[in-house]
Amino acid sequence: MTDQSSEQNDGSDESDGSESPGRGVDFPDDFSLDARQLTGLLSECAVSLLDSNGRVATWNDGIEQLTGYDANEILDAHYRVFFPQETRETQLPAQLLERARANGRVEDEGWRLRRDGSRFWVREVIVPVRDTDLDGASGFESDRDSHGGSDDRPAELRGYARVLHDRTDEHERELELHEEQVVAESVLEAQPDIVYAFDEDGTFLEWNDRVPDVTGYTEAELAEMTPTEFIAPEHRDRIADEIAGLLEENEYVTVEADLLTKDGTQIPYEFNSARITDESGTTLGFTGVGRDISDRKARERELREEKALTESIFEAQPDLLYAYDTEGRLIHWNERFEQFTGYDADELEGMNPLDFIVPADRDTIRDAIERIQTDGDRVTAEGRVLTSDGEHIPYEFNSARITDADGTVLGFTGVGRDISDRKARERELERLERLNATIRAIDETMVAAETRAEVETAITEAFAAADAYQFAAIGRVDAAVATDQQPWDPQAWAGIDSTGVDAVLSSFIGPTADAPGESVLETGSVQCYHSLRESPVDDWRAGARTHDYGSIAIVPIVASGRTFGLLVIAAEESTAFTDREREVLQEFGGTIGHAINAMAVRRLLYLDTVIELELESTTRRDVCIDLSAQAGCRLTLDHVLPLTDERFVYYVTAVGVDSAQVRAYAADEPAIEEFRRIDAVVAESQWEFIVRGPTITGLLADYGARMRSMTVDDGVSNAVVQVSPDVDVREVVDAVTTAYPDTQLLSKRTVERPVETRGDFRRQVETELTDKQRTALEAAYYGGYFEWPTRNSDASDIADRLDIARQTFHQHLRVAQEKLFTAYFEGKGERQRE
Repeated sequence: MTDQSSEQNDGSDESDGSESPGRGVDFPDDFSLDARQLTGLLSECAVSLLDSNGRVATWNDGIEQLTGYDANEILDAHYRVFFPQETRETQLPAQLLERARANGRVEDEGWRLRRDGSRFWVREVIVPVRDTDLDGASGFESDRDSHGGSDDRPAELRGYARVLHDRTDEHERELELHEEQVVAESVLEAQPDIVYAFDEDGTFLEWNDRVPDVTGYTEAELAEMTPTEFIAPEHRDRIADEIAGLLEENEYVTVEADLLTKDGTQIPYEFNSARITDESGTTLGFTGVGRDISDRKARERELREEKALTESIFEAQPDLLYAYDTEGRLIHWNERFEQFTGYDADELEGMNPLDFIVPADRDTIRDAIERIQTDGDRVTAEGRVLTSDGEHIPYEFNSARITDADGTVLGFTGVGRDISDRKARERELERLERLNATIRAIDETMVAAETRAEVETAITEAFAAADAYQFAAIGRVDAAVATDQQPWDPQAWAGIDSTGVDAVLSSFIGPTADAPGESVLETGSVQCYHSLRESPVDDWRAGARTHDYGSIAIVPIVASGRTFGLLVIAAEESTAFTDREREVLQEFGGTIGHAINAMAVRRLLYLDTVIELELESTTRRDVCIDLSAQAGCRLTLDHVLPLTDERFVYYVTAVGVDSAQVRAYAADEPAIEEFRRIDAVVAESQWEFIVRGPTITGLLADYGARMRSMTVDDGVSNAVVQVSPDVDVREVVDAVTTAYPDTQLLSKRTVERPVETRGDFRRQVETELTDKQRTALEAAYYGGYFEWPTRNSDASDIADRLDIARQTFHQHLRVAQEKLFTAYFEGKGERQRE
């Protein structure tokens, strides 16, 4: 203690109660003060004296205000009463007193208790008080004699001076600051991004653990580095400018650059930096956060690539792409939209979707748009697009609603596809269906028709009545007349008058030199002419506009290579008669030809008057003539059964030749595919030949003629051919002599055939049958013997009814059947067997 402490106070142990506890008092290590003066001099602190046992010896108003104890209840209380229970248990109060005694001073900071049990934080200084400090002060008992007054021993401890400085507010602020610091440090260290702070000179002040982890630099290396050293060279100038702007004028800046690591790796980063200033606004530096944006950059690249791909697809799309807002304004479209509609970009922007639609189709498209926007439907609708030059083109539109993340409707978008080809195919299919329906109706009529004129009239009327066609006409041609000499001879027409048939259609039968295409008579194929209303051929264009047709089809009516005539059909559409329709018409022309030819052959069976031609031939192209010539025999062609247009069954009787010779010839003849002997008696044998290739019987059938009989003796044939009176005999003879050159017409005669009624045929059969044969035939017919697939009676049942043997029944029945068929196929006078 210093000499100043030896001064005596006036014995008062009270201080001014209005004085506040001290703040920030620093007690020197050589503290020494007269104990009597201590409680009155430290106005900023609460002071009390303890006796040598640690009990309260003096008290004042300051410490009373701080602790809540008054002098009466606290005097003589032990020092430890001011400590919380957990601190007492550590023996800290005794330790502090001991340390003060031993060291001459002790300081401590910690919690103390008030009278009400509340805590306050203090800085406490305790110093020992010895005899030399008292100098007769009251309140302490002097015991000088106990030490003997010797100078070589320390003065006796008389008590302790205790000074309390209340630092509760400061402590709480320190705790708050500490907590803030801990939180900040925790956040800083937990930050996945790099955190940095530089002063205004570029000195690296602070960084978090991510900085060395990311950059690869050591702590020592980082401390020596400047901001731009972390940046890729190509970005440094830009970053330096950003830093300068941040320090001088900008408070905050965000910039992207590549972070350069120690090993040279460049990593894309986003730096968010802010200026550091003090309370006066002076710039101290800057701090910020750097975030790795590699993933974002990769995603941005992906998005750019996707966008580029989408845009390229968008622009390469052959369809129309469009987007409209909720007000119906066009806001986006592709290049194809401009090219197709004929509008430029300035004109297209903001146009309404219905502006591009043909008026007749606008209601349909308007309804579709309403469904998209109100119901959220994905809609497909068809309508014709109206281009800037007025062209109408069928389109199919597939559209959907556009919404944002909240579901708010922003408009609609979609794709428009040109369906002209599809519509053309649909129209073609419709025409094909109508064409086939017309042909089916005509086929039914041809079956019932009895004359060629009826067939021709039915065909023309059926086509003229169909919606797809304007008119039709049929004309006959003379193949012997040159095509440039007008072979067209109209026979039937409907939907057009005779003047139109002659004046308009004749030019299509034999086109002029300036007309495109070839004559149907030369090609034998269906010829079609399209877009006739705009045809460069004057006659064609005038006729099409006058009679309102857009296309014409010329169909040859042929059978077995022979042209019977031409069918002319006019359609309203300019693109009618496509390839598929042409194929159907080509086949239909053949059907008509075969029907006409078959009708002529069929009529021969019922005509009362026929023309008979007697032909003689030595042409060995015919298998019967060739066989007779080689074998030196007589052959009779009994019957010819056609299997197809090129295969026939010949039933032949050979006389005067051995069966082995006939068999050898048939085996070597290429035209005979199969053969078998049916029967043989002595020098006569019956054969079945299947002959392939052109035959005289097939040729005759093509011209509506039939072979009545044919006999061949030693290679010279004599054939009787029947033709209808309306058949051109010269044409038939020319066809035969052309195919078989060594053939000549011996005679031509008209033959009257008696009309045979059903009664005549019945009487003929009855005269041929015996009573037993007729009985067997009647019993079999009425007894169900001929029922199929299950007979009602078998041969045994019928034989039992007739009371004859089963074999006898079979014999009578078969002979009766032969006589019946002979009468049907050959008539009277033919050979019969009992």
